[in-house]
Amino acid sequence: MSNLQYAIGVILVLIALATILATPFLLAHSRSSYDHGPTCWWCHPRLLPRKRR
Repeated sequence: MSNLQYAIGVILVLIALATILATPFLLAHSRSSYDHGPTCWWCHPRLLPRKRR
């Protein structure tokens, strides 16, 4: 197995592990009855910063 294949495999395993570990927190957060509002970074992620006017 080449180094590239090994690196790709490790990256995929880390992504899968992070997904498995984050899923229960995401489900618990989204099913709560508390209204998070538009400032909740989990429910309303901002990929780009706000522009100043």
